[in-house]
Amino acid sequence: MEMIDSSDSAIKIDNNTFRAALCHRCGTKIYPASQMEAHLDRHQVKDMFLEGELKKLQYSMNRMR
Repeated sequence: MEMIDSSDSAIKIDNNTFRAALCHRCGTKIYPASQMEAHLDRHQVKDMFLEGELKKLQYSMNRMR
């Protein structure tokens, strides 16, 4: 988890500025920064799901040949 010290990583709501972590994969601002690990875990779960779907598709395509 890396905090980037710039105005791009700050979330501004109702004249309040909150320091946020910036996801390097999708560019989402995460506040509180402690939630970054959970956010990255969701990326990993999505990757595993897509990998499984790709394997099923490859299996089906190979059976059609």
